[in-house]
Amino acid sequence: MSVSVYLSNQIVQIAVGTRSKKGALKQVFTTMAPEGSIINGIIMDAEALEAHIKRFWEANNIPKKDVYLVVNSNKIAGKKIEVPNLNGKKTVDFIKREFADMQREDEENTLAYTSIGMSKKTKVKLLYAEMAPKEQLREFMQVFAAMGISLKGIISGEGSIIGYAQDTLTKFAKTFILQVINGNLVSNVLFVDGTFSYYNSVRCFNEPGTPEYLDDLARSLNQLEQFMNAEKIQSHVERIFVAGTDNSNLNAYNMVVRDHGVDTNVELVNTGLSTNPKLLHESQTALYAVSGLFDQGPESNFLTHFSVKDDAEEKMDPQIKKYVISVIATLAVMLVGLGIAITFRLIQQSKYDEAKSYNNSPTVLMQSAEYDAAVEKRDTMLAKYNSINTVVETIDSYPVCNDDVIATIEETARGYAKIEILSFDAEEGRVTFSAKADDVNDIYKYIDKLLEEDIFMNVDHTGYTYSETDKLYDIHVICTLAESVGRDK
Repeated sequence: MSVSVYLSNQIVQIAVGTRSKKGALKQVFTTMAPEGSIINGIIMDAEALEAHIKRFWEANNIPKKDVYLVVNSNKIAGKKIEVPNLNGKKTVDFIKREFADMQREDEENTLAYTSIGMSKKTKVKLLYAEMAPKEQLREFMQVFAAMGISLKGIISGEGSIIGYAQDTLTKFAKTFILQVINGNLVSNVLFVDGTFSYYNSVRCFNEPGTPEYLDDLARSLNQLEQFMNAEKIQSHVERIFVAGTDNSNLNAYNMVVRDHGVDTNVELVNTGLSTNPKLLHESQTALYAVSGLFDQGPESNFLTHFSVKDDAEEKMDPQIKKYVISVIATLAVMLVGLGIAITFRLIQQSKYDEAKSYNNSPTVLMQSAEYDAAVEKRDTMLAKYNSINTVVETIDSYPVCNDDVIATIEETARGYAKIEILSFDAEEGRVTFSAKADDVNDIYKYIDKLLEEDIFMNVDHTGYTYSETDKLYDIHVICTLAESVGRDK
């Protein structure tokens, strides 16, 4: 029997079953960790988290063997990459190079990856590769070790849910969205033509169950469709699977989704892991934990790449380790220095006079002076070039309220209001204009259209007044343009 534990924020999900390629589920447990003990997958209070999980574990008689941890953390970086057909070690080396620009010098990291198929264009392997700090993984291992549990694996939430969708949902649709609702955190997974394309997580700031909360969820789906348009993806979303909610919420959610311009119906994901209705419902409400029961292979496990050397260093006392390293380093430096001194002392004396005579010759002195003058001139010109480049880049970052921007503002108002540009603050990038509408309901529709435009960083609606003279509603709007809007790239 295997156990999959999911940690992200306060909600802790535990799935018990058989871990395999298809997965098998027996029980699902959910508990709330002490507030503030874990935030975004980062342990803030290890003692409180450990004590709570230990009590819950023992109270429900959950097995302590074959335990896997699925964790969502903003410290774990992941991306889709194309990899040639290489062996295991060379594949890991290739991924390391892909993450080289994200590697901090003062931080040790380890890698994991999940196979997500083949690229249709280049015919090479597609992997979802991830990098995690070793120190964070050690903290999780220590928390569970204190409970008498030796973790068999640590898997990222992203890699786990992507692998789950690849193994199961691609059988029912090729282009689809899987939306996983977990409290105030909603995650969206996009597959296009049977291949993973995009993953994001959005924090909802409204209370779950409220209309505003549904609006946040629907907005995240609309953003995915905007991503597809920006990437010029022609495939239509066939199905939208949702996990972490009830059937009773789907009608209301579908109405909100349609209001946001998404024409695909939302449906509850069916994990197919049980014929028991209660367990079937629990399996989709704890989908991240359940996904940990689907075995994506040893390479998806961060602990696979923890070497024996790492374990030995972890067990060594830090003070002893520091002392040993210092002694070895000092001895090595002394031996190298002694060897160099003995070798060069024998030959330097004979070459000294020759080198001195050469360096003081008029020809060498003149060449050296010419070189120094050329270097100084080059450095001066480079400094001027960098200064000019900085000024140009700074100017280009300011938005411009040109005809295209005004045309966009007028286009958004078409059918809702008549607008008049009042002013543009070039320093702040703010466009102030008034809009007049016949119907008060058109005001909010107009504001929603403004909010959908990506040229605006901020839209400030300061209310409206009714003009008895014009018989119109006068709306005052201040829009802050996004960086570089209006400039020809």
